[in-house]
Amino acid sequence: MDLSAPETPGERIAARADSWVGREGAFEVNGERFPADCSGFVEAVYAMEGVPLRRLMQHAAPRESSGAAAAHRAASRYGVVFGGGGEWPRPGDLVFFHDTYDRDRDGRQDDRFTHVGIVLYVSEGTVVFAHRGSQAVVIGAMTPGRPHETADGDRLLNSHMRQKRKARPDARLLAGELFAGYGRIDSGSAGP
Repeated sequence: MDLSAPETPGERIAARADSWVGREGAFEVNGERFPADCSGFVEAVYAMEGVPLRRLMQHAAPRESSGAAAAHRAASRYGVVFGGGGEWPRPGDLVFFHDTYDRDRDGRQDDRFTHVGIVLYVSEGTVVFAHRGSQAVVIGAMTPGRPHETADGDRLLNSHMRQKRKARPDARLLAGELFAGYGRIDSGSAGP
């Protein structure tokens, strides 16, 4: 996909996400501040396109402390969630991951919806996405059909989503291993 000539709302969201690769710190859109984390990133990018994702998340999951989980609930309520079954995401869709960190600090990989990013494009079975990593907005890759492989020659298949030095030896680390599904928000959704 040519991110320089976006035509659909999803393509414009993907292009906006891609334009923020390398950005550090918090995000601001039209005077509204968003935190320097994964959910703040997706909220800000969607706000740039006029989609009130922050408000949709608050309405769909008012007591949820995880931004990624709230985004998943918002996608479920104001769009569609899907994954597997041969359906591929489109540019601008959300991509969700479980267990990217030990949110409840119990030493187990049992934390649902801990990270969210924005799909840029799909190429040869690999989903390329933008997300707010630990330091800045970065590009990631996930190949659902080959979840345990990092690369095929010089082609990246699955990005590391957890730091190996902070994980148990048997921990799942790669995007394909931690994949939790996709979400598509109805871009015309104004919420309740």
